[in-house]
Amino acid sequence: MHDLHCKNAGDMYSSILADRVYELKETQKGVAFMCHEMEQIYSEGIENGIEKGIEQGKRETVLSLAEMGLPVEKIAKAVRLSVREVQKWLDESVSK
Repeated sequence: MHDLHCKNAGDMYSSILADRVYELKETQKGVAFMCHEMEQIYSEGIENGIEKGIEQGKRETVLSLAEMGLPVEKIAKAVRLSVREVQKWLDESVSK
């Protein structure tokens, strides 16, 4: 447990863990690898957030159009989703 709280590889008891931490934090190759991994995590997070935002916007549009009395088929066409998906969202909103 001690090693997991260490910031410096030299303070670790496990030589295997210390070697890996040193490699990732102190060598050019390790730093480049960690930077690449962090950029990938960041990009995936942004993409996921954008997708969730688009879906939330579509859900709000579906509910608004339904409140205006539009039929499910027209709502599905307007938001470019299947009738089944639109109906599912409408059913979920009624059950809440």
